[in-house]
Amino acid sequence: TDLLSNSLDILPSLIPGVMQQVRTVINQPEILPSLARTITKHVMGSARKGDSRVSSAGKEIFKPTPVLIEDAGFHAESHHVLTPDGYILTVHRIINPDLPHVQSRPVVFLQHGILCSSSDWVIGHRSKAFGFLLADAGYDVWLGNFRGNIYSRNHTHLDPDKEDFWQFSWDEMGQFDLPTMLFHVTRYTGQNKLVYVGHSMGTTAFWVMMNRYPEMNSMIQLMVGMAPVAAAAHMYSPIKYIAPVAGPVEVGMLWQYLHLLQRVLSMTGQYEFWPRGSLFADISETLCQEVDGRVRRNESVCAITENIIFLIAGFDAPQMNFTLLPEILRHTPAGTSARTLQHFAQGVNSGRFTMFDQGSEKANLQKYGSPVPPEYSLSRVTCPVVLYWGLNDWLAHPTDVAELADGLPRLLASYQVPFPTFNHLDFLWGKTADLLLYHPAIKLINQFGKI
Repeated sequence: TDLLSNSLDILPSLIPGVMQQVRTVINQPEILPSLARTITKHVMGSARKGDSRVSSAGKEIFKPTPVLIEDAGFHAESHHVLTPDGYILTVHRIINPDLPHVQSRPVVFLQHGILCSSSDWVIGHRSKAFGFLLADAGYDVWLGNFRGNIYSRNHTHLDPDKEDFWQFSWDEMGQFDLPTMLFHVTRYTGQNKLVYVGHSMGTTAFWVMMNRYPEMNSMIQLMVGMAPVAAAAHMYSPIKYIAPVAGPVEVGMLWQYLHLLQRVLSMTGQYEFWPRGSLFADISETLCQEVDGRVRRNESVCAITENIIFLIAGFDAPQMNFTLLPEILRHTPAGTSARTLQHFAQGVNSGRFTMFDQGSEKANLQKYGSPVPPEYSLSRVTCPVVLYWGLNDWLAHPTDVAELADGLPRLLASYQVPFPTFNHLDFLWGKTADLLLYHPAIKLINQFGKI
């Protein structure tokens, strides 16, 4: 009853906005068939995760990462790698056909954050997207995909429609996924060193990897951490923007709701969080195509999906590329485990950067030999590191970034992106991210990549 009561507490503040959006769509009868087909597909169980490619009007609405790469004038490769615990991951590669001798070019490996995928580095014009800019700068660019997203939703024997597949968090991403992908890249290219760029959870898993395998520090010429996350005790909670309360909002309240959501999902057998092919994702992909041009996006059902993304990560109107937004929402969110969200929530509540808390002293003793989960140490990250952070980042709070920076023994620099409202999403899709972040980062990478 407490679980149900807590779940219902937030609903009154959400209902008016949702009702307005739904009411607007109902007033457009030509849109209703698309909405009905989308909902019926899920209610009848006929929806298949990740297979939506066209809208009801026959227009292509989702292009996989290799297609995005090729559409920009590059060549693309897809590599499948097997982790020691049986997960099958996809790694994408950008090859610039205008530059010879790709096998001898320095390697940059880009790793996405939570609910994202390799696509997020290549959404947008060739002159703006970070993956493309690096490829045009002469690098051999590789794009990783963590277990559980649309490109890495496979296993040698576990069924992704069953609970066992989803019993992972960024612990396993750092312990298994990153080492497997990086070793594959170095073996395939013949390059024994590379530059690593991580965004958000892509940095979290990197810290984990270096705790598990400190010897891998020698493989990294430079680690670039964008919106880096370790412990998150000061994470700013944007819940106050949707749920007015009496008195100040507690830090971490959003993640308490996410923790609650994870429990609800688990109780109902849903261990995957926000995959492609989910009801919200399908509405965003198909219905929004019908809405565009007839109903303003902020009045439509597709706005519900957008609002949830920005609620979690923050919103920066001056940097938000609204023209690019429909393309972004075709690829993001890309799915992860509910357990991954819970792991971040644990860090907010404890203020510590630890392995996943199993939920009881007995379970922790059985897993770790300790009543509390062991803590990760940033002192084991001995490769050169440069951090970029935003003053308005709701997930990688500046105070937490400063504490993280203090723990890194070979921190070369910690740069605030010079835009006062730059936030978590702007690192990927900010309108001027190329000028504020990407070009300065490439200039820095050039000092280590040795083109």
